[in-house]
Parts: sequence; C-alpha cells; structure tokens
Amino acid sequence: MTGKELVHAVLFLLAVAVAWIRSSLPDFREEDVYFRVKIRGDVLSEGARTVTRVVIEECEIDELEGRKGTLVVYGELLRHDRDLIFTGDVRVRDNRVFIYASGRDVEYAGSGEGKARAFLMRRYVEASRDADVVPLGLSFLFGEPRDLLPSSVQRSFLETGLVHLLVISGLHVGTIALILSRMLPYFWGLKASLAGTVLYTVLVVPREPPVLRATLMIVLVLLCHLSFRQPNYVAILLFSGTVILLLFPHYIFSYSFWLSFLATAYIILSLRDFRRGKVSGAVLVSISAFTGVAPLISTFSYISPLSVLLTPLLAPLVFLYSLFGVLSLITLMGFPPFVDLFNLLGGLFVFLVGLASDLSFQVYPETGVYEALLLSAGGLVGLYFLEGRARLIPLAVVNGWLMVRSAV
Repeated sequence: MTGKELVHAVLFLLAVAVAWIRSSLPDFREEDVYFRVKIRGDVLSEGARTVTRVVIEECEIDELEGRKGTLVVYGELLRHDRDLIFTGDVRVRDNRVFIYASGRDVEYAGSGEGKARAFLMRRYVEASRDADVVPLGLSFLFGEPRDLLPSSVQRSFLETGLVHLLVISGLHVGTIALILSRMLPYFWGLKASLAGTVLYTVLVVPREPPVLRATLMIVLVLLCHLSFRQPNYVAILLFSGTVILLLFPHYIFSYSFWLSFLATAYIILSLRDFRRGKVSGAVLVSISAFTGVAPLISTFSYISPLSVLLTPLLAPLVFLYSLFGVLSLITLMGFPPFVDLFNLLGGLFVFLVGLASDLSFQVYPETGVYEALLLSAGGLVGLYFLEGRARLIPLAVVNGWLMVRSAV
C-alpha cells in the first residue's frame, strides 16, 4: 500500500467513525411532528395504506432533516405528487426512521424541483411522440422514481438484477463526462466534461449518494488530467467517501452509498494493471461490480447472477441510449431527431430486458449484515494485495460463499 493510499484509508475509516457517532439516533417515538418530505422510492398500496420511501427536507426535529425514512400513509397517496407536507407521528428504531400519517392530513406542496430540471423534464415529455417510453427516459436521464414505470417493466429490471442501470450513478455521470470530453480537442474537451458533469449533478438529477460520489470522483480525475498528473483511483475513491461522509454523516446508514462505494472499489481494484481486451475487461467490470454489491444486497433481497452477463451484453445499447440522452440535454430537447432516437433505443432497451427476465433466476443467500460486511471487506483486502489472475480468487470466494449460503 502506498503512503498516499494508506493516509486516505485511515482518513476514510476516521470519517466512518465520526459519521457513525454524529448520525446515530436513540430509539424514540414522537407524535404530531411537522414534516415536509419528497418521495424518492416506489409507491406501494397495501390495502388501506400506502407505503413509500421519502427524504425528509424539513422537520421540527433537526436531527431528522436530510435523512431517508419510510412513510406509511393510512389512505391513498397520489403517485404524481412528490412533495408532501403533513403532521404525523415518527418512530426511530435502530437508526431507521418510520413516519406515520393519515391521508386526510397530507397536503401536496407542488413541485420542489429546480427550474432547470423541471424545464428539461417538461420539454422532454412534450417532445416525445411515444408516451410509453417516457417513464423510462425520466427515470434513466433525470433520476425519477421507478414507480413511474409499468409494473411489468419494474419486475423485469428487478428479476434480471439490472436495476443499477436505472440508478443515477457512475454509469450515467461517467458516460456524460466521456461524451463531452470527445466533442472538443483534448484540453477543451476535459474542461467541457468538467463543466457538464457538475451542471448535470447540480441542475438535472437528485443529489443522491451514488451521483455525489461519482461526480466528485470524476471531477478529481479530470483535474488530475488537466494538471498533468496521473490519478490514483484508490485514493480518489477514499477521499470522495471521506468528504461525503463528513458533509452528510447520515449517509453512513444509506444502502445506496455503500452499494455505490463497494461496486466502485471492487472495479478499481480488479482492473489494476489490467492489460487484456475490451470484451474481457467489460466482463471483469461486471463480475467485480456484482461481487462488490451482492453480499450487501443479500441482506435484504435476492441476487440475480445472470446480471453478470446481461450487463456487458447490454452495455453498447445503454451507451447509445446515454449518448442520445446527453445530446438531447445539450440541445435542451429542441432537436426532435435526438429525442426520437433516445426513445427508440429506450423501447429496445425495455424489450431486451423483458426477454432476459424470462431466462433470469434468483438466489437467496439471506446473509446477515455483519457477515456481509466481513465478506465484502475480506474481498477488498484480497483484491488489493493479490496480483494478476490471483485477483480472481477473492471474487470466486465471495460469490462461492453466497452460493453455498443460498443452498443451505
């Protein structure tokens, strides 16, 4: 381990400890608390009540602001309204926030989206001639919740393990950076990439942990290239994680933060000194990302091994889909051929994922949280200190352990 990486590793572990202390909440219950929330998850109707995931934007209890929680509304909740104001009861248990409210107490606050984001989404909807693929475009390009998609499409992405392709993260931000960097000569391209990446994160998409992590990393990588320095991706990942946890300590309890961080860490370490072809590299990226997130996902859901093959197979299509999405954004949705091609590729994307869902299968390791953390950490240690083909050993061990757990 280089001195630079060791320093960043120590700082990251300290940031984890500080975030844990700062964001840990005692278990408590409180009644008649004012909330302003934004819906960020799927809206599920369960008999006489509606359940969804929300981000708490305003609250009488300061410690809850900025956190995610589960909102249970006794009554119907209109799905197209995302910003809610109400007075309800809150319960915190094991640092998880549960909010309960009556449907008659919920008021719709109107869209709290930024003007640029709202303008671009409205332009996209107006420019689209195929309304069936608009929900996918809104989810893929703007980070809108997946419950806008038809239930059959949601099920296909879940069954194939390809939901990560819809989550705004390194895939989206990295594609935008790559496309913009190729539009102009080298240094001007890097500057355009830097500006476009920041604008996309600030103006277009919700600032969730994965997109913040990806944006910060890409900005640092671009700055390294602009200053004629070779980026150290391990140090950049650790530094990004440190900054995010210090600014938003409650992300210590965010599954999306850790899934994004672990997937990126496994990819970076697996590809160190990689010298083979693009196809084998794409497969290795897919295997590494799957291995990084599988232990944590198995603590609350099933995993879909076929996604290891489906992700690189669909990568060219997803890149083209991203390309025309970026071009549509650059032209402010004002050039219809770009929007038409974006939607056409989106329809093909949904069709192929639907076909793949018929072949996909799921496994259920039912891993405990501490077991998952030890498994993921052990894999990272193995990847860091092993070289060459020996790096396949920790990947095989982690996945083998999960397969054995699912068979028990």
